[in-house]
Amino acid sequence: MASLIAISLAFSTVAALILVPLVRAISRATGVVDRPDQQRKLQSKAIALGGGVAVYASLALAFAGTILVDRLYFGQSLGAISIRWYILFGAAAAMLLVGLIDDAWGLRGRQKLLLQCLIIACLVGGGTVIHRISLFGATVELGVFSFPLTMLWLLIAVNALNLIDGADGMATTAGLIICIGMGLSALFFNSMLSVVVGFALAGALFGFLCFNRPPASIYLGDAGSMMIGLFLGVLAIWSNFKESAVLASAPIAILAIPLFDSSAAILRRWLTGRSIYVTDRGHLHHLLQLKFGNRGMLLVVALMCGITTTMSVLSLYLHMPALAAVGVAIVIGALIYSRTFGHAEARLLVGRAANVVNSFAVNSARCETLKHQRRVPLQGNGDWETVWEPLVEFAKSHDLAKVKIDLNLAWLHEGYHANWQSVRLPEKAFQMTVSIPLFTHRSGSDQRPTQIGRLEVVALAEDVDAYQKISELSDQLADMTPEIDRIVSSLEQSQSPGSVTTGIDSPEALVPSDGTVPAELEATSSDLQKSSVPSS
Repeated sequence: MASLIAISLAFSTVAALILVPLVRAISRATGVVDRPDQQRKLQSKAIALGGGVAVYASLALAFAGTILVDRLYFGQSLGAISIRWYILFGAAAAMLLVGLIDDAWGLRGRQKLLLQCLIIACLVGGGTVIHRISLFGATVELGVFSFPLTMLWLLIAVNALNLIDGADGMATTAGLIICIGMGLSALFFNSMLSVVVGFALAGALFGFLCFNRPPASIYLGDAGSMMIGLFLGVLAIWSNFKESAVLASAPIAILAIPLFDSSAAILRRWLTGRSIYVTDRGHLHHLLQLKFGNRGMLLVVALMCGITTTMSVLSLYLHMPALAAVGVAIVIGALIYSRTFGHAEARLLVGRAANVVNSFAVNSARCETLKHQRRVPLQGNGDWETVWEPLVEFAKSHDLAKVKIDLNLAWLHEGYHANWQSVRLPEKAFQMTVSIPLFTHRSGSDQRPTQIGRLEVVALAEDVDAYQKISELSDQLADMTPEIDRIVSSLEQSQSPGSVTTGIDSPEALVPSDGTVPAELEATSSDLQKSSVPSS
């Protein structure tokens, strides 16, 4: 078996070293490149996409080549290839195609999600179904939930790898180590074809990393990251026993880093009221880049994935399932404790939970008069209190029910969220909700004003002065534009890796002293959309 592993690893590595430059040249010639936009994509020049095509081709060639060598020289030790393997490679090719379309022409988030669901549904229909979950010695039969939970797991795996693919070499490095872990996990359970695919994919990623490490000359693109995520999600199911239907703790722990990053991103967007499709620069790789630089980021990512993978594999070979959980706890705990990543999201979650619990102690007669305020510097060190405090004072003096600000300055790695509202908002039918975009004029830029966030205001619809209050607020926002521009200009001038921080400086900024809970941040049927026109 060691010989076949070495063959698959070597075959895919050599294939990638040959194919990646070819794909890179084709991508550049056809214009399938990732262009800088001065918002999130801050590279200095356009970078070729389509790396996923080279990785997939290298994997397929290595898999076929290893099977052929096994048939000729090893007496079919890998066993027969079932139909599910053909379905998997077909589904991966379809996922690759969806990613290529997105890379070349762009797809809306919901369109891409729908296509992912259709591809995964075909895979599940072909027999890849999780019938039970085994975590740390405890087994849970899924029964009627088998199909939807399998769909959910594979969707999570596909998008988890996609979300961490935002820095040179990030997804490639993480994927390389995870593939080795999956291969070793499959080897423990004697799932030979899964072993070959795991190591072949690792070899393809190793060859690709030679061109994707900083400074990268080609990216995986959505095509590559989604395709790799699909393979890893399926291998996590198949590698436990020979093409089994069990999802165990070790493969989940091996995928801990991308799963943690994607979970934190979804949590951050949900708790701040943003769409889950909204992009930002608050992912793990962005923050590691700021703190350690490009190459340092890759070393840290390799170390973290190495810890979770090593502990997970040891948990199998030593028959100690708890080791996998220990490895995950060490890595995630270190990230949160050091405020490198996940600290702000953890505080948002703890604060929301504390408010829900404490709200039960509030007298119903005081719900409409008591106000709750929460300020969360998600990322960066901008002095946004000078913008937020006047808005709170305006809300108090004009008897508004709620005011919420959410800022996302991706190019500065800056994020700020604050909310002030009554403990109990008026019924939706009696709310007037206004959402006002906020803009800034970037220093030394002739381009149009850049949107940096939104202000949401809720007033009583039955208030005869409601429209007048909203008009006055819009005027105040126009007067505050110079202050917003000053903060942004100051951040742009002082921006450096050492000057950007994440997290929340004080616990009391999150949990109010009265222990009240914010109401749902939903619009009403009387919503108004009003734009603030920035002054020139």
